[in-house]
Amino acid sequence: MRKEHGFIAAELALGIGLLLFPVAMLVLTLPNWSERQSVARAIARETGRSLVISGSCDRGEADEIANVMARNLGVDPSDVEVALECLPGHLPRGGELTVRATVRLPAVVIPGIAHVGGWSWTASHVEPVDPYRSFP
Repeated sequence: MRKEHGFIAAELALGIGLLLFPVAMLVLTLPNWSERQSVARAIARETGRSLVISGSCDRGEADEIANVMARNLGVDPSDVEVALECLPGHLPRGGELTVRATVRLPAVVIPGIAHVGGWSWTASHVEPVDPYRSFP
């Protein structure tokens, strides 16, 4: 009977380092991407609705709504940016308000330690202004 010699320790370390660890990082990161995209859609939608109900195109109010929503949804407010497409002041009857929410997506998430790299993802929402609304 012939004895086989191998390098099980080296093969195990290489297998974990080159195969298992990158796959685990991808599995931990994918849900975060989906969650951040949902956060961007929710912030754009709710900011648009709130501004149309208030009847004004107010950048400060939009930023405040986005910051509160980001904190409530577990995202750092500095990772969220809101842009409005409207003229400052009252929103015209029958017009539209476009809100774009940009959220930073981390490339790799190491839970409890860090977020590494990343890019931004933008969600857009168009909210119609009621053509029959009254002004205060």
